Amino acid sequence: MNSQYEDQYAWAAPPPSYHDTTSSRAGTSRPSTSGTGASYPADVKEDLQDTESTTGVPQLPGYSTYTVEFAKNSFHMDYLIKDATDKPFLYVDNKAFPAAFRGGKPDVIVHEGGDNTGPIVFASRSNVIGTCHEICFGDPALSPHYTELKLKNWVSLTTTWSPPDSEKKYKFERIYGKEAEILGGRRASMLSLKLTDVETGEIMATYLNDGFKTWRRAGTYQIKRNPEIGDEWDKFVICVCGVLTEKERRARRWRSHGCGGGGP
Repeated sequence: MNSQYEDQYAWAAPPPSYHDTTSSRAGTSRPSTSGTGASYPADVKEDLQDTESTTGVPQLPGYSTYTVEFAKNSFHMDYLIKDATDKPFLYVDNKAFPAAFRGGKPDVIVHEGGDNTGPIVFASRSNVIGTCHEICFGDPALSPHYTELKLKNWVSLTTTWSPPDSEKKYKFERIYGKEAEILGGRRASMLSLKLTDVETGEIMATYLNDGFKTWRRAGTYQIKRNPEIGDEWDKFVICVCGVLTEKERRARRWRSHGCGGGGP
């Protein structure tokens, strides 16, 4: 295994092989790092003994972990995002058609809580084709301030982004192959991402796509905590990352129907 990746991701906690959480203790099995090259620092190994979440994903000191599930009874691929205690954190409402077909209304809307009735914390408008999204933190009906999120490289899903009211730059980019495997992800998945600090190169967050290994789980976020922003930082990261992975998922579905470009 490439030592560059081993050193870079020594902090990471690869998620376990997910099983139906209704099975006896299946969802609480501890992940193994054998064969991936990833390992926990000694102090982290000790801390993990008492910090395993109710979802079976180990909790790392200084990081927040969120699991992404396919929402029940959702025809349009909505997602439910839960925190380490298995409590609903965000609900992602994916509309069936892009904004261009909906009179400019957002096609991805994120709500607080466990369904689409909670307060809106984020909205996105996407095009049928192209590399640009318009994103809005908060309810666009109350403060319709959209900013542009433009992919610098569509193939690698690379884009730079600054949180609201901040000039600090971060970079999202796709991870796969050995890089994803080190984190415990799937080598072949093209829906895993990492977020790095442009100035320092530090990895601030990762999203590992579960690749339909189970009927319920879609993926896992690990986000380095930001004491100055708190939960808002986690929401920012999840929402922007979600827009990027959703664009890829829609484009893949669009191509599977024999069409080019993006789409629902």
